[in-house]
Amino acid sequence: MTRLQKTIQKRKVGVTCTSLVLISLLLILFSSRSLTIRPTEIGQSFLSVFQISVSRIGSWIGDTWNSISELRRLQQELGLARRRLAEYEGLSRDLVELRQENAQLKEQLDFSRTLPFKQIPAEVIGKDPGNLFSTIVINKGSSRGLRRGMPVVVFQRGLQGLVGKVIEVSLFSATVLPIFDPASYIAARLQDSRYDGLVNGSRLGQGRLTMQYVKKLAKNEVQYGELVISSGMGGVYPKGIHIGRVREIRARSYEASLELEVEPIVDFSRLEYVFVLDTGG
Repeated sequence: MTRLQKTIQKRKVGVTCTSLVLISLLLILFSSRSLTIRPTEIGQSFLSVFQISVSRIGSWIGDTWNSISELRRLQQELGLARRRLAEYEGLSRDLVELRQENAQLKEQLDFSRTLPFKQIPAEVIGKDPGNLFSTIVINKGSSRGLRRGMPVVVFQRGLQGLVGKVIEVSLFSATVLPIFDPASYIAARLQDSRYDGLVNGSRLGQGRLTMQYVKKLAKNEVQYGELVISSGMGGVYPKGIHIGRVREIRARSYEASLELEVEPIVDFSRLEYVFVLDTGG
């Protein structure tokens, strides 16, 4: 587009008025009735052209103002629609989370009916930062019958898993020592090969447990992925609770027993609800 055309577009109203004036003058000058120039007619023509121009300018200004008002109204409606959409999305997320929580609670309830011991359901409410986050705090305490030494279990991925044991109790909360803590020791047994050993936590993190004192002749029988369960010996943990799966077998020539690396069954990063078992001890 040329510069002249752009200028004409920007000044469309002025160009239109000027064109009308020129056309009117030509019609007056070359009237078929007479070639005599009449000042009155010229004045009336100019006045009529001016009135038409003013009317059109006024109409254009009115249309522009109405368009601006309509645009503002649409912007307000768009803002309101966006706020409502955000509210609906928030409600949808809350609904999904509520459904997931209800499904999880139903699963835990179904699991609790299968336990042979009296159990106290509890929710994980925190971890102890003073102990490198290795202890777990639950929302039940002595007011609900909790005592030191009571075992804690959870139901995850279709299996009953050992979480740890209660080590401190207050009126409305309790502290649990998890099985991955180095101070934790559990009398354990390989579920299939039936060899006994002692499982304790590792300083290397939550994903590591060590099973020691497994007889060396078990080397050819122990399978990778084999389940490790509590043996019930020692009286702290009931028999048959899942602890983890064998991930590595170490047989050192200078040692009389095997050492197994065990991966915990419980995903402690997803721990929300647990059961404290009252075994009557």
